[in-house]
Amino acid sequence: MPILGCQNKSPAEQSAASQPTASAAAPAPGAKDKKQRGLLIDRSAEKADAARFEDKIKANIAKVPDPKIESPQNQSPDLDNAAFRGRVVGLVRQVAAGPEKVECDLPLQSKRPFRAVVWAYKGGEQIARGEGSDGSLCVALKGAARQAVAAAGGERDSLAGSRLVIDLPDHNESILEFEGKGLELVQGLVPPRTYDKALLTKRIEEGKNYLMRVFDAERNGVHKYYYAQADRFEPELHTIYTASTGLTLIKLNAYNGDKGLLDKAKSAAEFMLSMQSHNEADHTAGAFFYTFDLQRKQPERKLVVGTASKTIFTLLELHGLTKDKKYLDAATLSADWLISMQRPDGSVRSYLTNKGGERWMVSKKESMLYTGQVLSALSRVHRATGNVKYLNAAAQTAGYLAGKVTNGGCWLGDEYRKPNPISSSWVILSMLDFVKATADEKFEGLVLRCAGELLGKQRKKPEDIYRHGRWQGSLSSSGTGWLAEVYSELYLYCKEKGKGDCDKYKDAVVRAIRQIMQYTYTPESSFMLKNPEAASGGVFWSVMDRYVRTDAVCHAMNAYLNMLPHLGEGSLIDIPERSLAERMALASDVVPPRDDDDERDEQDDPEEPSKNKADDAAEDPVEKANTPKP
Repeated sequence: MPILGCQNKSPAEQSAASQPTASAAAPAPGAKDKKQRGLLIDRSAEKADAARFEDKIKANIAKVPDPKIESPQNQSPDLDNAAFRGRVVGLVRQVAAGPEKVECDLPLQSKRPFRAVVWAYKGGEQIARGEGSDGSLCVALKGAARQAVAAAGGERDSLAGSRLVIDLPDHNESILEFEGKGLELVQGLVPPRTYDKALLTKRIEEGKNYLMRVFDAERNGVHKYYYAQADRFEPELHTIYTASTGLTLIKLNAYNGDKGLLDKAKSAAEFMLSMQSHNEADHTAGAFFYTFDLQRKQPERKLVVGTASKTIFTLLELHGLTKDKKYLDAATLSADWLISMQRPDGSVRSYLTNKGGERWMVSKKESMLYTGQVLSALSRVHRATGNVKYLNAAAQTAGYLAGKVTNGGCWLGDEYRKPNPISSSWVILSMLDFVKATADEKFEGLVLRCAGELLGKQRKKPEDIYRHGRWQGSLSSSGTGWLAEVYSELYLYCKEKGKGDCDKYKDAVVRAIRQIMQYTYTPESSFMLKNPEAASGGVFWSVMDRYVRTDAVCHAMNAYLNMLPHLGEGSLIDIPERSLAERMALASDVVPPRDDDDERDEQDDPEEPSKNKADDAAEDPVEKANTPKP
């Protein structure tokens, strides 16, 4: 079933009350009688929308021609999926043109009546909806097409320039019109069933162009959210996402040698450095402010260990390339602050907040993400400096995480999340960084053990094109992209060290890349957007949430760039589609179940441990004490 534009507000959008909200989303075809992934459809808005089209249909249907349906003399005895979709789109377009007769070559027989729904989109707006039902598919489609024309104004050119979505909800079939053809549509996604290095290279170019657009022109910081359906960014710049974007631009520079990309990464670093605290009096020196509010023209007084850690990643890469000492100095100062946020057992305090008083408040809750990010940062700083202070601090946290794995296994959660693949993968990557700093075989064994266990949670069911390639408990594109990035790093390490069975990691990434591609805005999938060019290359969050988060693009790009040199020629994956009769259950008198999600996307964020109001509220109890000194 196509799920079209059911876009919830993200936390950032919820808080930006003074900003215009995203344009009202059209209700999902076939969604009015049910919940969509646990989220209730706004019934009042949907009824008003239906009434709007109903009135237009009543007013205009009489002037829409009712063509006679003719069958060709030599009808096709059997249709493949592509031919079927193309002919469905062709018939609807024939009817919309208003001739006296139309030819329908759709000789399908079903034990159930056909119900057809035709939607039309133009300039990102839904302009029409029509519905028809009959024992004949041709008649049902004609009825739906005529109603859609009437809903759009009743003229022969009313649907000109629009994109059509055609749904057969009782036969599990949805079709998206693109350049005169009919494309497979699953849960509102256009799933690629095959791809090769050429397509991956194209996605890299599109992703690069998207990332260059997320920078603020004045400050060179990066936005976290692009609300594609409203065509706007949120009014904040984020240090951590600026760092992530800068790191990806450095990878792109290594890939194509474009000096402009490195220069842009340096500009991003200037924003990052401007967000670093140098206040030794309150012991926050080295930390990075989380966001810069473009409306108030000042940073948010929140200092997060994850922001510092991922900023360190980028600063170290820039120092390695440029040998400019300011990057290393900022990274080591930040690493000193991270040490001050460690507890004696090696766990990590997540963040500090200050609402305007003299004292900073320290978060009590523990996050595996942040703990892992700190371990990675300290390990990388030691490798860059050789300073044993950072190695000792890293060893403290590595031992803490190893104890977690030894006592509880590799499937990990924390005080923010139940066990999930994102927390688990951060433990894997952070211990891998520690192994790179120490060559510790014990920790290498834990990394490989946990990587193998988590690999078993990737969905490997090609017949389920919607879910194939993602991990159990990870529903967002950012989560899949992050896991692809982690496994691409594991593959590179495995090959470098001459380990056996490295291809299992590569195969996991190949599957994940296909999954990410179906969440990427392309000309085919941007029919709901008013500005498709601005969204091109963006990886939207999920079926229900069509905004682009910058980290989703960065994770995808990092995985693409890591793997591209190691992929073979020809098709990298081929997933055949079931036959038309099987998919539509034509021989059954029972309506097949819809392919709705059986999981909730509760906390699927590879950068931060919490993204909903309930979790944010749970962070309020804090220790009102001075920040511990380094």
